[in-house]
Amino acid sequence: MTCIQNQRIYTLRNCQGGTVIDLSGGDNYSMIGYRDHNGPNQAWIFHHNDDDDTWSIKSVGADKYLGIDGDVNDAGNGTRVVAVSFPFKWDIKNSDIQGVEGIRILLHGHKFSVDLSDNGNATEGTPIQLWTRWHGANQIWAPVERKWCSVKEQNSYAL
Repeated sequence: MTCIQNQRIYTLRNCQGGTVIDLSGGDNYSMIGYRDHNGPNQAWIFHHNDDDDTWSIKSVGADKYLGIDGDVNDAGNGTRVVAVSFPFKWDIKNSDIQGVEGIRILLHGHKFSVDLSDNGNATEGTPIQLWTRWHGANQIWAPVERKWCSVKEQNSYAL
């Protein structure tokens, strides 16, 4: 069982580089590693599908999901993780690396893990991609639960 919960919002911090998964504001498509600025483009809603025990991961800041560039059957090392317009299936597993706590996000039914490229390079803008599952902390993501309210809710608190 994973340490995340259905319909909760998380920021995903890479256990190697320390940056978080960020839906790029430059193109609203690319996923990059970036410093945590608590933005909605770094907040992700996890939805569990009980039928096949998969997860979809939706951006709080856009009506888009964590997905991949291209067809699932053509995925391989270096395939870009990008924003897509439909719920995309991921397998979520607890970390399998001793001393590294977090989750591994795997392409459903495949051996590819979501990876902060260049072995977890902490430079802002480092691409998020798929890579064959291995025992690298750059493939483990620490979910940090976020409390998020709508603009309407924020305004009502300010009154």
